[in-house]
Amino acid sequence: MSDISFEYNVPVFAGAPDEGTEPTHRDTPAYESLDWEATKMGVQKAEELGFDAVWAPDHLLLGRDHAEYECWTLLSAIAGFTEDINLGSLVLCNDYRNPALVAKMAATLDVISDGRLELGLGAGWHEPEYDAYGWEYRDGFERLMRLDESIRLMKRMWAAGTDGASFDGKHYQIEDAYCVPGPVQDPHPPILVGGQGEEVTLKLVAKHADVWNTDVFNGDVETLEHKIDVIEDHCETVGRDPDEIEYSWDGHVICTRDEGKFDRLLDLMTPIQFEEEYQDQAPIVTEEDAREYFIMGTPEECAEAIERRIDAGVTKFQGWFIDFPDTDGMELFADEVIPQFN
Repeated sequence: MSDISFEYNVPVFAGAPDEGTEPTHRDTPAYESLDWEATKMGVQKAEELGFDAVWAPDHLLLGRDHAEYECWTLLSAIAGFTEDINLGSLVLCNDYRNPALVAKMAATLDVISDGRLELGLGAGWHEPEYDAYGWEYRDGFERLMRLDESIRLMKRMWAAGTDGASFDGKHYQIEDAYCVPGPVQDPHPPILVGGQGEEVTLKLVAKHADVWNTDVFNGDVETLEHKIDVIEDHCETVGRDPDEIEYSWDGHVICTRDEGKFDRLLDLMTPIQFEEEYQDQAPIVTEEDAREYFIMGTPEECAEAIERRIDAGVTKFQGWFIDFPDTDGMELFADEVIPQFN
């Protein structure tokens, strides 16, 4: 088994309620207004506390007032003011950027960060962003086929070295495209693929990914175990060793011994109504519901929740600390939870 890593999701948007309304976004329900110094402080605190990586989502208009930092620009800036912590996209939308350019961007960021990039990729899902920015929103299967081609194209560019790479796919074509300098990491930065569709998405994970990323929709132990079983079955089909793939849990963390604070944060975070594509899944309403999906409670309760997911096969934990911009939760987590797994 790989070492257990604990990682920090960067608040790239504010999600606190506006004038008594419901929280704008469940990931940052206590963050009142997007502020660069606060976001930067959170990243620096995560590195200081010994978190292994920071991850930024790739959206453009989530959160309060539709204010949000663009993922790749943000990761590039973070590379400049950090030294040791890894940098990842959770996950980069394939349709927002040409994959040949992404291969070049990834190689450059890997070089300037001295090999700290983890490249998270996904097929895309948030249709309002496509409409707002003028991108064509294709059906789910076509978006996944485009992601499949993109990953193959990028790997070809990274492998070409000083030779130009060519690729003639249904969706993407390049000819003598150079990616020099190449990535620092050999053969390339780890590729994380996010998504949960069992027939196509998880088969792409089995074919291409170094890491599978779950999310709030798959955060309970039973679902994690099922999805991992599906990936391992796909690995057998495509002829890949399932031990080559790591599994990551991405979700909300409340770590506190203050019962009043716990209740306030839980009230801000819930209820969670899943997006339309998960319409058959019951919303998370009660504390009991939330504890099934998230890591929450005292440090001892957080450790128990982590242990259950480790038993299911998870080795990477990517947390949204719900009390941000308060850092007490992540500090307590770093002081009393992480050491139990080192």
